[in-house]
Amino acid sequence: MAQYVLPELDYDYAALEPAIAGEINELHHSKHHATYVKGANDTIEKIAEAREKGDFSSIVGLETTLAFHLAGHSLHLVWWKILSPNG
Repeated sequence: MAQYVLPELDYDYAALEPAIAGEINELHHSKHHATYVKGANDTIEKIAEAREKGDFSSIVGLETTLAFHLAGHSLHLVWWKILSPNG
């Protein structure tokens, strides 16, 4: 199954200074956004395992978790595109 990936940014972390510190962008991208991506991929794997085992009762909760992580990932994809060193 395809995996979600953390995108490379179109600009350097420091490109938005002084409005947003490079360290903040790095933390937000490499830790915060990356956690949503990992969470989505891990949850997809857990859903597949639950289906294989016939554990359908746990899938509803896992789908909620997946929705949370995918929403965070999607919103960050938009966030990084909206931000621009060129204003």
